[in-house]
Amino acid sequence: MSTQHAKPEHHPGTADEPPGPPTAEEVPPAEDAPEEGSPEGSPEEEEQSPRDLSPERRRRARALLRGALRPHWATVGAAMAAAGVRQIAFLAVPWCIQKALDDGVTARDNHALLVWAAATLCAAGIQFAGLYGWQYWAGSADAKVGADLRSRLLRHLAGLDRAALASRGHGDLAMRAGRDTDLVREWVHGLAIWVVLGTTFVGVLTGMGVLDVSLLLVTLGMLPFLVWVNLYFPRRFGAASGALAEAHGVRAEAVADLLQLGTGLRGTGGHRPLVARHDAASAAVTDRTVKAARIEASWASVAPFVPRMAVAIGVGFGGLAVLDGRLTIGGLVAFTSWMASITLATRVLVDRLLARGQADVAASRIDEALSIEATVTDPAEPVALTPGGDLELTGVSAVRDGVTVLAPLDLTVRAGEFVAVNGATGSGKSTLLRLPVRLDDPGTGVVRYGGTDLREAALDDIRGRIAYVAQRPMLLSGTVAENLRLGRDLPDEALHAACATAGIHDQIAAMPDGYDTELGESGTALSGGQVQRLAIARALLGEPEVLILDDSTSALDTTTEQLILDRLHTWAADRTIVFATHRTAVLEAADRVVTLTAAGREGDPAGTVATSEAAAPAAGSAAPTAAGRAGDTGTTSKRTGTQSGPGGGPAASGPAPASVPVTTPEGPRG
Repeated sequence: MSTQHAKPEHHPGTADEPPGPPTAEEVPPAEDAPEEGSPEGSPEEEEQSPRDLSPERRRRARALLRGALRPHWATVGAAMAAAGVRQIAFLAVPWCIQKALDDGVTARDNHALLVWAAATLCAAGIQFAGLYGWQYWAGSADAKVGADLRSRLLRHLAGLDRAALASRGHGDLAMRAGRDTDLVREWVHGLAIWVVLGTTFVGVLTGMGVLDVSLLLVTLGMLPFLVWVNLYFPRRFGAASGALAEAHGVRAEAVADLLQLGTGLRGTGGHRPLVARHDAASAAVTDRTVKAARIEASWASVAPFVPRMAVAIGVGFGGLAVLDGRLTIGGLVAFTSWMASITLATRVLVDRLLARGQADVAASRIDEALSIEATVTDPAEPVALTPGGDLELTGVSAVRDGVTVLAPLDLTVRAGEFVAVNGATGSGKSTLLRLPVRLDDPGTGVVRYGGTDLREAALDDIRGRIAYVAQRPMLLSGTVAENLRLGRDLPDEALHAACATAGIHDQIAAMPDGYDTELGESGTALSGGQVQRLAIARALLGEPEVLILDDSTSALDTTTEQLILDRLHTWAADRTIVFATHRTAVLEAADRVVTLTAAGREGDPAGTVATSEAAAPAAGSAAPTAAGRAGDTGTTSKRTGTQSGPGGGPAASGPAPASVPVTTPEGPRG
């Protein structure tokens, strides 16, 4: 018997030799691993065993697997049918050889010999056709199931907000979309093998009984020992290999430290502990290598010994049966061939059972990811937003992991106003700017646009009117034009105009392929300032009513920054701009500056404070007469050169009071 897999299986090869232990070259050095605790560096939880799954998780996992298979049952069924036909033809070959020996060679009948030789050739042809169909349909089924699962998972994850994803690292989610999906694919590919196994056990055991009952008893007596070998040694060798890989990692880290730090510490004698640490790590590697080698040697010797002992016993009983006339020479040859088939079938049966457990665990992890619920969602009955309204944040605050990163504050940004948000690191600038576009929802308070609570509006409606450029914008692998369009149907002229406003059109035009230039993975072909300007242009292409920029000129020189600010003023007209920044040019260009004071540490009397004042006017602009606190209706617009108070009346004069302080621990970067 033979079985085909989508990917190499972890069991002995044709010579019944188990795989060797990993070498130092196969173990990645510890310094290449992502930092612990980072989202990208927490790729997965502790490895789960199928026995760790609760009945409910197992039930949900298998429901997921059935649901993933349902649209593709016809393809899986075709693979099973082809596999069954192939295996029947495969098992028929020893029978054909038996008949050729008994009816042709022994009886000296040339015609019978040719007939059974032709039958053997026909069986080989059927094997070829069956194997082709089996692998083709099994491969199609596993690819389709994998694509469906991965697409469903990524579509779900793409719609989740930061708070919903906070409990899962990026690496962990990538493992669920990658490795776990591949484990399900391998299980799907192997479904047809169950037909092969069933055909083999039924066909071989029946054939053994027909040949001679003693041969059947020998075969049945061997099976429990063969199952034990294929369960016991892979588990022990896997555990030993894992411990050896861990030891290699520790030693690689010790080598790296010794090479990087040893020279600098040699003058103080500090290199000696590093040498001792390396020696201890090397001793651990040696000890675990010997242990793995001992298990490997036992596996390599015991695995083939059991079936070969059974063959020897079977040949003994079969030889006696031949001498007694109860069995032919051809039947004895068929027995040895079928014994090899059932030996492999037993090993593959164990593999399939383990693969089913792995598929349950993988499907459970995928189901967990699909069960993550977004905290920012569309309302059941969305309310349409009013075009060109004021942006109002009333009593908004934010808490992350039990730490207040934005204390309650009020801020009103009038339609057409350019407001700069300033403040020290940790004051909550970035957190504040994420609220109007509903990347996060405030812990308290409400955000309104045009008088409508944004929680009552559709997310697409909000993000069609309010554009956000992150502090660290991301680019996709692809061309400049693809990064600007993002799937939108936009003419080249629109791309050129947006890039001209963002001050990057001339640089793109000078590239080898212009807007068709490939940017490399994550835009590595561009500088930081070019990435920022491309992200601004991408936001402008949506024609937003409100443009929110989070420190989007931090990587630019002052000349380019001033050019972009001038062009943004021209582009804005009656549009609103909210710009978090430390840059003097932006603060001077804004109509109003809102300053957030970083929250004090626990026990400090100070809290997050928001103050607002009109920016210093440019030459020729009307001098402001008032500066209101965040949320005041009195503003000064440098674009219109007018001042207004509540209701359009004259603005009251006086100092700008701060919002009510709230004592909070210091939060992460704003």
